[in-house]
Amino acid sequence: MGLQAEQGIYAIFLLISIPVLIALFFMIRSVYRHTIGEKLKTTLIQDYKREAEAYERSCKFVSAANVYENKLKDNEKAAALYERGGDCRKAALLYDLLGMPEKAKEMYEKDRDLEKSAEISIREGDYTEAAKLYDKAGKKVDAAMLLEKSGRRLAAVKTYREAGEYRRAAKLLEEEGMIKEATEMFGLSLHNQKPGPTKVDDFYTYATMLEKIGDKQKALDIFSTIERFDPSFRDVKEKVRNFTPIPKEPEVRQTEDKLPEGKTSLRGIIRNGRIEPKLSLKLWVQILKSLQDAYKNGRAYGLLTPDNVVVDSRNNISFLDKPLSSAYVPPEIMKGDDPDVTADIYSSGVILYEMLTGDLTGLGSVRVADIVEDIPDWLDEIVIKCIKKGKEDRYRSIDEIFADLKSLSRGKKD
Repeated sequence: MGLQAEQGIYAIFLLISIPVLIALFFMIRSVYRHTIGEKLKTTLIQDYKREAEAYERSCKFVSAANVYENKLKDNEKAAALYERGGDCRKAALLYDLLGMPEKAKEMYEKDRDLEKSAEISIREGDYTEAAKLYDKAGKKVDAAMLLEKSGRRLAAVKTYREAGEYRRAAKLLEEEGMIKEATEMFGLSLHNQKPGPTKVDDFYTYATMLEKIGDKQKALDIFSTIERFDPSFRDVKEKVRNFTPIPKEPEVRQTEDKLPEGKTSLRGIIRNGRIEPKLSLKLWVQILKSLQDAYKNGRAYGLLTPDNVVVDSRNNISFLDKPLSSAYVPPEIMKGDDPDVTADIYSSGVILYEMLTGDLTGLGSVRVADIVEDIPDWLDEIVIKCIKKGKEDRYRSIDEIFADLKSLSRGKKD
């Protein structure tokens, strides 16, 4: 019984002692902190400060800054010392942390990190300044995007162009109502390119823009290029047909341009309407033979139109050299290629089409046989081959035409 009482008293003593010991621990720690600990802390800070000042007196500013930053927690003093010591990146980071954006930007620029400086300008809402910094850093697309965001759209156009982003520049110009300039800019994006599976849409867009600004000849050139690549693409056939100029009635020539009595231009004959197929073919063959003779006498290629063909009462042919109507000029000449015999073959095919049908409506998209009932298929095939858009698809010489005329028409009474 006495042993149990002793054990009970011992347990009570332990229960009372534990809280007392805990309270005593915290009391001692608090006293230490406010007396010895505080004194030690003050002494340590003073030691760090003396260390930093010693570095500073020795012009070891980066070492001093390191003490102020990591031991004394004085970021402002550290930033200033990093700056003096030439460690602009660390100075910039601290100035940015301290909420001193201008100083941070200055340090980043001295460190040649213009992109970081630009990021601060963006954060501060100064997009124009950020655009300048990106431009100086060679980040022109980023610069242009910021100029666009800040409302300086024409400046953005200039920068997009410098970056080679012609389509973005064209889009902005179009939104500004500068359609002609937008078209020119879009055209730059297609420089030295040709229609292909990934580009045909872009060429069609460009041609449509040219059409919108009234540059019909260039639009026709692009639409014709698309048609050669893919004749079934959208409405390109209809576009080419609509844009192909129909020659106007020639103006009355001045006296010195009038033809001698008994002679007339082929234009004057066609003006009266379509010519009967047999006579058209006979006259056309005579034109081709006369062309061959004219070449031997030095006649240049690429000058054949009804206005330049003179017919006398015996159907003898001679040629003039006058400005051409674009309706008779093959696509490659419009693109700047030098003319050769295939250019005159194209022009002669257009002339035969016009003689047989009476005008140029449907040229390149409608067969002669679809317009005129009494045209034999073999003659229609010859016309089609003469006026192919690609020169490599046409007859290569006038002799080839004669050979086809002979073989295709053999045994045909018509």
